[in-house]
Amino acid sequence: MAAFNHIMICLDLTEMDETLIKYTNFLVDTLAPSSVTFIHVMETIEIPDELADAFPEMDRPLNELVEEEIKEKVDTHFEHQDKVKTDVLLDYGLTTEQIVQQARRLKIDLALLGKKIGYEGEGGVARRIVGLIPASVLMVSETTPHQINSILIRMDFSRMSAIAMKTAKALASFTGASLECHHVYKLPLGYIPQKGPAEVKKLRKQINGYVQKEYRAFLKKHKIEDDIPCSFSMDMQGDEAQMLYGHAVKSQADLILVGSKIKSQLANVILDSTSEKLADAKKNVPIMVIKDRKQSIGFLKALFDY
Repeated sequence: MAAFNHIMICLDLTEMDETLIKYTNFLVDTLAPSSVTFIHVMETIEIPDELADAFPEMDRPLNELVEEEIKEKVDTHFEHQDKVKTDVLLDYGLTTEQIVQQARRLKIDLALLGKKIGYEGEGGVARRIVGLIPASVLMVSETTPHQINSILIRMDFSRMSAIAMKTAKALASFTGASLECHHVYKLPLGYIPQKGPAEVKKLRKQINGYVQKEYRAFLKKHKIEDDIPCSFSMDMQGDEAQMLYGHAVKSQADLILVGSKIKSQLANVILDSTSEKLADAKKNVPIMVIKDRKQSIGFLKALFDY
């Protein structure tokens, strides 16, 4: 796993900013990054002179006022400016596009975004950023505690699951967190005759044996030590994200960690559907989406010539 040496915090001038800045204190204490960049993207807005005259208190350019507000928030809530290289970046244009470009330019390892459970905002911009940014992403809500004691890893036996698992191991070395993998087994029950309780129990036992066999083969293939348990659940509704989230809540996980797989269809905007659904604001457990930086940048070049 690549170290999270450079962390970007995406601010939007709402109440969520204070939450993210304070959570950054926890990340610095936990992950020991070398650099932290706080970024806000302003829309390019021309204010007509007639309207400007109506606000005489705005005797300075708007961008100066916004930058001053961001720096004041950082100075007030960020406790480690003397501990890590700290930058405040004000950019202009479309939020998603500029954050993606800056993440690539600055070689960001981890981007911190907000999931607004109680504050206003539907999170559409955040989900687009998660899909396109060539960096791993951590999404937290305003109620997220500053702790990572238990990590649930999405297991689908892919290469990205192996990367996610190795990342989880590295995080555990910093936090002491317990680790568990969880595989959502897609069972087409609509095409299988209905079974009674005894038959369902037998079926679960058979699936568990199959999953554990696949898991052992997966560990051997990717040269990972066999010290993390792997559980499973049966997906009867075609919603892996909800099954994974439900297990995270039941097991009281502090973090869901998934390896994001790039989709070739433009309609899927790079992020696979399970990761996108887990990024939904209604799901309160924090989610970390692990990206393959080289693969993400290559795909962005192919799509947008970045």
